Amino acid sequence: MELLEKKLNNVLDAFRKSNNNFVMRSNEAMQSIGDNSYVKNMLDQVESQTVTINEMQESSGNLENSINDITNSIEHIRSSSHNVLQATNDSAEGMRVSAKVVKDSTEEINNINLQIQDFQEKITKISEIIDMVKKVASQSNLLALNASIEAARAGEAGKGFAVVADQVRELSNSTSASADDVVKYVGELQTSIAELAASMDATTKKLEDGNKRVEDSIANINAMESQMNDVTDEVDSIYHAIDKQSAYTKDLSKVIGQITDSYSVLSQDCHDTGEHIYKIGRYIDTLRSDMFRGFSDVTLLDRMKIFSIDHFILTWRVYNNAVGFESLKLTQLNNATGPNACKFGKWAQSVTDTKITSSSQFKDMVQCHNDIHNNASESWKAKDAGNTELAIEYFNKALEAYYRFDESVKRMMDFMRANGEKDMTQIVVFRK
Repeated sequence: MELLEKKLNNVLDAFRKSNNNFVMRSNEAMQSIGDNSYVKNMLDQVESQTVTINEMQESSGNLENSINDITNSIEHIRSSSHNVLQATNDSAEGMRVSAKVVKDSTEEINNINLQIQDFQEKITKISEIIDMVKKVASQSNLLALNASIEAARAGEAGKGFAVVADQVRELSNSTSASADDVVKYVGELQTSIAELAASMDATTKKLEDGNKRVEDSIANINAMESQMNDVTDEVDSIYHAIDKQSAYTKDLSKVIGQITDSYSVLSQDCHDTGEHIYKIGRYIDTLRSDMFRGFSDVTLLDRMKIFSIDHFILTWRVYNNAVGFESLKLTQLNNATGPNACKFGKWAQSVTDTKITSSSQFKDMVQCHNDIHNNASESWKAKDAGNTELAIEYFNKALEAYYRFDESVKRMMDFMRANGEKDMTQIVVFRK
């Protein structure tokens, strides 16, 4: 009976050892399958590109709004330029009419001036006639005086002639006085006409100067009108170009919107792919763990490699939790007694060989191991609080701690080999 039991134990031991290769191959496989870095990089790239595209979409929207604002402004400028051009045309036409009025007024004043000059000549002739009348009156007065003298000499016979002579003398004196008054009035009229003529000359000069200025203004307005025509043509050209740009911008916004929708689908597809890969990895890891616990008898050096892969998988499960591929419990990362519930934690607590526990390699492993679990716990807490960004930040710290842990495990394995530990499962490699 004892012999049978011994043989059965030998068979079980052989079976368990035969599974070592499967366990270690699974361990090696999990190093690749559990590495979600490529999934993370893919999601990071998609997220980064999605952010960029969203910014492009926002920028294109802002650009479209800006183009619309510019279009409205150009339309306003276009309308204003056309109004200014019309006002310029109206002003030019008004100035032309004003110039014609000034020119006609100048001609009329010149005609009046000519009439005044003619009137001055006639007044001069009147003065000459009055002078002749005064001379005749003077001679008549002299003749009347002589007639009175002769009548007095004639005595009684000359009395009738004397009366006539007196009347002629009185009429002559009256004519002379009237002629003096006429001369006075003619002189005043000549003075007034001279002043009027001078005023008309000054007015004519001012009108001629004003007419020249109006003609210069018309020339300037014509030049401005030509420039406004050029400006209006340019504004019209800009308006049509902006109008086309607005249409292109709307098309661009539409295309970017379609790209954004496509990237949303791509992002979800990448997320689903990552989740699918995670599930496959979990199935294989569960099988690896079950085989390790119940159907294998791995060596101490094998355990070191398993400890490293365990924490590599744990670290990426922290990432999976942060991005929503799975939902971990805090107790899966750290329990009330600290980070010692995992395989490595239990092994480290059970080691009694002081040569190992006092070594720097062992101490480094324990420290890095604790850092992994502590950062993993902080990542879980951040995710639980809804802060995914902080959760990813603590994951990165946990990943850095893992790489240090992996290096310390390799140094520990070298230390063990140096102290006589040689037994290690040789993994069968598939033929290529």
